Amino acid sequence: MGRTHNIHSNLPESKAACFSPVGSAARVSDALSALSGRWKVEILFSLLACQTCRYSELERNITGISQKMLAQQLRELERDGLISRHIYPEIPPKVEYSLTELGQSLRVPLRMLREIGVAMHNRE
Repeated sequence: MGRTHNIHSNLPESKAACFSPVGSAARVSDALSALSGRWKVEILFSLLACQTCRYSELERNITGISQKMLAQQLRELERDGLISRHIYPEIPPKVEYSLTELGQSLRVPLRMLREIGVAMHNRE
């Protein structure tokens, strides 16, 4: 006999597994993994604020980040589909970063997490 969530679901079995407790936890872990990294959330908030930023703007906006770390974190965010990079064919090359549709979908969850952080900080 199958599990209740599979029996009463209209979703194909592979999609229903994503909504099981284990599947849900795995998808949340995937999302959190994409956000893990010392600077990724700061980069995302910078891009939420300015929509499109050049590399140098991000470097100025994020105090304490090295060029190497900024480049690495940007590559990872791009690989995970959260940001896009647009290179203009000019000398010197102009590169702009912006949030993808998936990255834009983080606007509300990131603000909610910020509010949870504020509430936790105020409890101390």
